[in-house]
Amino acid sequence: MRKYFPALQYINIPNAITTTGLVFGLCACFFLTAGDIKGILICLLLASLMDLMDGFFAKKLEQQTRFGEYADSLVDFTVCCIIPALMLLRFVGSELIFVISIIIYCVGGLWRLAHFNIVASEKRDYFTGLPVPGAMLLATMLTWAAVKYGLPAWICVPGFILLGIFMVSYIKIKKFGVGHKILCALDLGFFILIVVS
Repeated sequence: MRKYFPALQYINIPNAITTTGLVFGLCACFFLTAGDIKGILICLLLASLMDLMDGFFAKKLEQQTRFGEYADSLVDFTVCCIIPALMLLRFVGSELIFVISIIIYCVGGLWRLAHFNIVASEKRDYFTGLPVPGAMLLATMLTWAAVKYGLPAWICVPGFILLGIFMVSYIKIKKFGVGHKILCALDLGFFILIVVS
């Protein structure tokens, strides 16, 4: 089988989890077209859980591969950059200023992920720049606050722009350090808020 489908040689548990994250992202697209912001957010937060799990199992099972790194980055860009950008346009505003903000946000995410793949071979115990899933969490929290709680729409513009800049900045966040744990706690808390609201 792998003779005719060479990509199948990379099937393992971490890559299956990464693929599941993509599936959740595609489900979020379905909810986006239906205008169901709660469904989108649940799918995105489940996708971010898959992003945590694939890295954990890759290390635990010693199945870290270049394929896995590239696949993870492709899923992250789709799920964490494109979908939050479309959410902002769909639910908050589609004027030029919003378009400019999501362009900066998405370009920041793209450049951060490309840079990450270049330096991935270097063993580091910290992230350089705001991790893309963390940016997605904060971007979707802004959008949710604007839709659900009446946060002024214009606040989302500098919010998305700053997130785009932070992703390519020299900010260092220690892996599983205080900053990383805060992002994970926010993720969990936001997920619970969405489910019970």
